[in-house]
Amino acid sequence: MKMADKFVVAADRDTVWKFITEPDNFVKLIPDLQKYEKVDATSFKTVFKIGLGMIKGSLNMAFKYEELSPPTSLRISGKGSGMQSTADLSLQLQLNPVEGGTEVSWSADMIVGGLVASVGSRLMESTTKAKVKELVEGLKKELEKPAKKKK
Repeated sequence: MKMADKFVVAADRDTVWKFITEPDNFVKLIPDLQKYEKVDATSFKTVFKIGLGMIKGSLNMAFKYEELSPPTSLRISGKGSGMQSTADLSLQLQLNPVEGGTEVSWSADMIVGGLVASVGSRLMESTTKAKVKELVEGLKKELEKPAKKKK
């Protein structure tokens, strides 16, 4: 399944880059996160809930930052399993400065096998799109928070 889109966030490119390339920050964006373990500066493991119709459970995913070209582009790859299924994800991000912030262009390619894939592509596609929307809205919310005043 391939998806792509872009959005603008009211933060400069360096701020966006620093946020998304820090696993402790990036995992805040993952919907229904249950568990997170930072492996090193470029790798982390997660467990999150997923529900596709009657099929509900947890998915274990290991993520790695790759092809880093600061502060303009990167790729995040993920491999996971759970619910008698497997998932491979490749997420490419391109950061471009625009008036008022940063345009984040992204493309994702996800390959799912097993029980989840047998549910049907339409249900899986609509659920995935909803989760991606949550992730995008979470990124905007985190980066556009008013700066906390120091005392």
